[in-house]
Amino acid sequence: MQNLPVLPGNTSLSLLETRIVRLMIILFVVFSLMPYGISWDYSGSSALTMEGSMTTKLQWGSLFLLATFVLYRHLAEALLDLRAMNPFLMLVLIWCLASCIWSPLPATTIKRAIQLYGLIMIGLSIQLAARPLQMMVSHILYTLMCMLVLSFFIAIAIPSIGVDYELGGAWRGALSQKNELGQIAALSILLWQVKACTENVGIKPLMLGLLFSFFMLVMSKSSTSMIISLMATGVFHLLRKRYLSSSYALTRTALALFCVLVVIIYIFFMQESRLPTWQEAASPIAGLFGKGTDLTGRTDIWELVWLEINKHYLIGLGYGAFWLGPDSLSQFVIDALHWIPLQSHNGYLDVLNEQGLIGLLLLILTLATQVRLLVVLSRLDRQQAAFWTTILIIVVTTNFTESSLFRGFVFQNVFFMFSMVAVTSTSRRLKLQAQAGIKSQQKKLH
Repeated sequence: MQNLPVLPGNTSLSLLETRIVRLMIILFVVFSLMPYGISWDYSGSSALTMEGSMTTKLQWGSLFLLATFVLYRHLAEALLDLRAMNPFLMLVLIWCLASCIWSPLPATTIKRAIQLYGLIMIGLSIQLAARPLQMMVSHILYTLMCMLVLSFFIAIAIPSIGVDYELGGAWRGALSQKNELGQIAALSILLWQVKACTENVGIKPLMLGLLFSFFMLVMSKSSTSMIISLMATGVFHLLRKRYLSSSYALTRTALALFCVLVVIIYIFFMQESRLPTWQEAASPIAGLFGKGTDLTGRTDIWELVWLEINKHYLIGLGYGAFWLGPDSLSQFVIDALHWIPLQSHNGYLDVLNEQGLIGLLLLILTLATQVRLLVVLSRLDRQQAAFWTTILIIVVTTNFTESSLFRGFVFQNVFFMFSMVAVTSTSRRLKLQAQAGIKSQQKKLH
């Protein structure tokens, strides 16, 4: 068990400000996971889904105001964190806002871009708290567990809302779809392990939390989330210790092979839209290159989206201007499919469509720079680097089948934004701490 240190610049929040930060963490989880406008409209045709409800605006607007209050009271420290941020992330944010110039719906593009700026503000305010990682892990975990418990009772008591019978009785609970329930169950499994590695956790609550999260993951019948949960667990434990300098060769080898195996299974799932059978597992070459499916209809959407991409390949259509439901620019996709998609189920394709090749290149540079920053952080705090690296791998991997990156208030995007801020802010403070330690030693020597 390791208690993370209080870093320089993280101890100046008052009790009221600390409670505000905790409240923001809890509410961001609730607001990003609950259906828009707290409306369980599964048809996708609700105006709340396309336009955003007053409830949604009040929800996130209140969080932005709280973040503004905290940042204003600690502006100097917040500006230092802002200057340390990933420069390509800043360019992506600028590009999203600039796309309102050529967007067919400039007001919508501006509103969607403002959402991203607001998320950065919340991320910066969280990093002003003492031990921000422990605070985020604990409050996100307990909030997710409450949502899992709520989903359990809704699935049992109100199956018309909590169970999707069109997908074989998969549970979705209080969330919009089964994949979201699977995602938060998988994340809960990871967060329980992170919490156990960074602070003292009783064995009984740990096992109870892990077992209940796993039960909800199974009931969601989300194969993607099951694979991601296994991969996240393997990656986190592989990276959190200095295995390369240890004597645990068998442990190191087993974890590495486990991670490779999970990645192969995930690649198979992306190609075949199902898990491999035992026969295919015994002959992976035949399984990977055998007869494929249409990724549960995803390739049909991709072909249609490419027709739109070809019209504005370089600069994109305009951030947030395409997937707006009936009577929007995506109407031709709805007409062709005879149902209402609100994403292409490939985040990189959506970035290419709305932000163009320039936006996609900026995204790739952002992710590449984040990897470099994580390497730097791993030299300063391996536990935190392991956790944020795992989150990055989850987001980057799942974005091939579910659009999440730079998708407004989608949970994974919000968490990704917070992680980008956390890595640079933590690294900056740890460097200050190391420099202060060196100066203190020099003074003692003199």
